[in-house]
Amino acid sequence: MSYSNALEYLESKLKEERVLIVETLTQGKLDEGEYKRLCGALQGLDLARNHIKDLAQRLERDDE
Repeated sequence: MSYSNALEYLESKLKEERVLIVETLTQGKLDEGEYKRLCGALQGLDLARNHIKDLAQRLERDDE
């Protein structure tokens, strides 16, 4: 598996997890603690996805 395939796979898994969390949040059946925890999880997933995108760009530039 190439680096780009691995990064794409990882990014897709993070995106899937994000969708599940957003669906849970929009149901409106969470207590305040669970809501805050899931919001923090979303921030973490978004941060990880940004780092993956940055790494993919750096690897692409190194290949040129």
